[in-house]
Amino acid sequence: TLLAAEALVICPSNPVVSVGPILAVPGMADLLRGLRVPRVAVSPIVGGQAVSGPAGRLMRALGYEESVHGVAAFYRGLVDGLVVDEADAGERARLEASGLRVLVTTTIMRSDGDRLALARAVLDFARALGTRR
Repeated sequence: TLLAAEALVICPSNPVVSVGPILAVPGMADLLRGLRVPRVAVSPIVGGQAVSGPAGRLMRALGYEESVHGVAAFYRGLVDGLVVDEADAGERARLEASGLRVLVTTTIMRSDGDRLALARAVLDFARALGTRR
């Protein structure tokens, strides 16, 4: 079950269309905020643009910036760490100043090897964040 999880990882999905409905389930956002495990999101925005689909347009429609900062704002209070692509490495200090821990790595996945490398990096990052107190 979710309560037995060692970490919460929100994959690089459209925050509005894919994750938003999950967070809208009554009690879900509070449950996730209350988990005492590392909570990490992988940004679906790279270099100021959505990797695919309407994520950027929908985020802008809700008043969020189409950037890793918009993703951070969307997940504010829900995640402890944000994984961003190397294209956004220059944003790390500003993200960390907002209280997030940040992992900069390659997030664009073109092969199974890329997928595996990203999964390992994200899980190692979550472990490094440790348990929330």
